[in-house]
Amino acid sequence: MSALFAEIRRRKVFQTFVPYLGFVWLILQIISVITPMFNLSPLFNTLVAVILFAGMPIMLYLSWYFDFTLDGLLPIPDAESEEVSPFGLSRWAVLTLITLGSGFLAYRYFSTVQIEFAKANDGIQQTFIANSIAVLPFKDASADQDQAFIAQGLAEEITSLLGRTNGLKVAASSSTSILADKGLDPVSIARRLQVDTVLTGSVRVTGDQLKIRVELINAFDAKVLWSESFARKFSDIFAVESEIARSTVNMLQDTYIETGSLTNNAATKSTDAYVIYLKGREEYLKQTTESLKEARKLFEQAIGLDPEYAQAYVALADTVALLADGSRNFGILKPEIAKQLASQHLAKALVRAPEYAEAYAVQGRVFDLGNEQDSALSAFNKAIELNPSLAIAHMWKYLLLRDIGRESEAFSTLKVALSLDPESRTLQFNLGTELSRRGDLHEAKNHFNNLVTEYPSSPLGYAGLADIDFQVGKLAMSMMNWHKASQLSPDNTTYKFRFIGILIMLKFDQAVEQLTDDPFYRPQLLINKNKLSELFEYMSFQIAANPDDPWIKFEAGWYQLLLGDKSQGISNMQDIYQTLGPNELYAMPYCSPAIELAWALQQLNKINESQLLLKECEIKLNQAIKSNIVEKNHTFLTARIAALTNKNEEAIKLLEELYQTGWREWWTEYDPLFSALADDQRFIKIAQDIRAALNEQRELAKPKLVELSLPTKSD
Repeated sequence: MSALFAEIRRRKVFQTFVPYLGFVWLILQIISVITPMFNLSPLFNTLVAVILFAGMPIMLYLSWYFDFTLDGLLPIPDAESEEVSPFGLSRWAVLTLITLGSGFLAYRYFSTVQIEFAKANDGIQQTFIANSIAVLPFKDASADQDQAFIAQGLAEEITSLLGRTNGLKVAASSSTSILADKGLDPVSIARRLQVDTVLTGSVRVTGDQLKIRVELINAFDAKVLWSESFARKFSDIFAVESEIARSTVNMLQDTYIETGSLTNNAATKSTDAYVIYLKGREEYLKQTTESLKEARKLFEQAIGLDPEYAQAYVALADTVALLADGSRNFGILKPEIAKQLASQHLAKALVRAPEYAEAYAVQGRVFDLGNEQDSALSAFNKAIELNPSLAIAHMWKYLLLRDIGRESEAFSTLKVALSLDPESRTLQFNLGTELSRRGDLHEAKNHFNNLVTEYPSSPLGYAGLADIDFQVGKLAMSMMNWHKASQLSPDNTTYKFRFIGILIMLKFDQAVEQLTDDPFYRPQLLINKNKLSELFEYMSFQIAANPDDPWIKFEAGWYQLLLGDKSQGISNMQDIYQTLGPNELYAMPYCSPAIELAWALQQLNKINESQLLLKECEIKLNQAIKSNIVEKNHTFLTARIAALTNKNEEAIKLLEELYQTGWREWWTEYDPLFSALADDQRFIKIAQDIRAALNEQRELAKPKLVELSLPTKSD
């Protein structure tokens, strides 16, 4: 230490640094006089002080190597050699690092002071730092209690605005609404949603006057952190929403958002259009086919009142996409029509509001409808970038990732969505489905039973139970649960399709014909009635009428392979081989039609082509297994691959396992891929057991159909 101090004295570090401190003191004294004289901002003093103090480490470093004189900087020679070493690259590098470090610390300190100064000027006294919040539906303070949709809409808009703030987790409006409807107090809701704070309040509209009161509550001790009242014209509601969101962020975060910087650029200037839009949102949130049809009408009316209303265009596109036919939708529109309509609405929205997160989330959903998976994923990521708390974007991204086989990423994304929207019925349904797909049927069933208990008017719990009952072979129970789901949402084609599908499996042909005249079911009814000649004539007509549709030719070929002329079936399979892309050819979980094509090519002695198809199916199957997905269809695919590769013992054991766990497909015994097993007594017994199980379920279903006033006879 004595040597160090001696070197410091030799290099005159203190003699150089002390005058610099005096210089700093003198400048600060001058600035303190000048600032009020010229009415400068108090921050000017701070800025100068920060710059001067940031220069101290630089001054200290330079004073080690240079003597500061009136003639300039004089290099200090080394003690031993008494020669001057050049100020080389390494010294410049250290000087640069010191300068950057000092500058960074100075910038961080000055930014903090700026924020505190801005908050003080804004009357904000920050007493609590939080990184999560839930916005409860505002209370309807109107005399007639007829403004709930405005109160709900206000909370939704503020939630959306807050969600754009990085570092602030915002619970989804759907969850807060559900818990509020259950009568829970704000603190209980906060704890249920695992957030630090709650924003609540009341709203009343009288004529063109708007009165809003808000409170920001600490979830840990129920203390009010901030409260404010707003009395404005109703036309100023968007400005009020922005002000509430801005003040909330400034209260909770080490940041400062200026007035007018947190706004909804997709909003309308028409209060009438806004009211209609909010009524549409009220219907949309009910999530049934019927309510979505009503929401669509209301959003169209809102756009009629304001053709520039970007938010309404997005809501309309979202609704139209959800009304597309499909197992995840509420199906009354053909997917291609829904996609076209939704795309048109989104194009209008994005021109008017190019940074609106919800628009990109819906755009991703629309891309997904058209199987444009890369574009869909990009759109979902853009939505999440703009609003990290947008739960619906995470949910739709999860579904897409699951579809393209990225199971691990999908499940992680679902967990994020659930953390933001834990009470969402749709997300809860998806979680139950994931549990089922991972083989935990007991937990999945408990989950769906809870959904039924918590939300008896929602079809989702019944749909989940119906699917599990089907998996374990309880077809009669599955039939009734599908019927219950269909009753709760009569326009949902998926529920009706699954209900009718079980009626066909159990050969309740007259009941099917009473319920529908859709030609889609005709081939299956003809099979039930053993009218095979009529079946093949009908399919030949369909092929002639739709020559460019490979799936009709595949269906016709499949029926031939099961029950007719196998050579004709093989010919049909060969015809479609080159017409399908990879996504269509290897559709999981059956890897169909690739697996059937592999068998057909085997019969034609095209062994190499057959093996290529089989290898790709094995790759797809292994990917699914590694993702912890447990589906009977995967086991069935494994059995078919085993049969095609002459592993008959393995195929038999897998089929026995499938039957024991609920496999009840009547066509198993006719499957040409198991033709090598046809004379095996164990395979014959499996076929007999499946027929017996179907008859048993048929008898169990009869009294239930009588309750539904449906015929129980087959033709």
